[in-house]
Amino acid sequence: MLDIPELTVAEVAARIGTPGFHVYDCNGAGRYRRGHVPSAVHVNAYDFPREVLPTALDATLVFYCSGPG
Repeated sequence: MLDIPELTVAEVAARIGTPGFHVYDCNGAGRYRRGHVPSAVHVNAYDFPREVLPTALDATLVFYCSGPG
């Protein structure tokens, strides 16, 4: 298993808008419309185009969802 670091909500909030920091919402469309992290890009967790990802290899990518339901 890969060692993928986790960020707290406060850490994400503090970094939103900084260069190289990208947030992706993997919730369903309805849940995304009802509310999402500011600047988050809505993606299907199982199938999204490569073009939504940054080209910089040192970028920080945050993917989140609220879980089942």
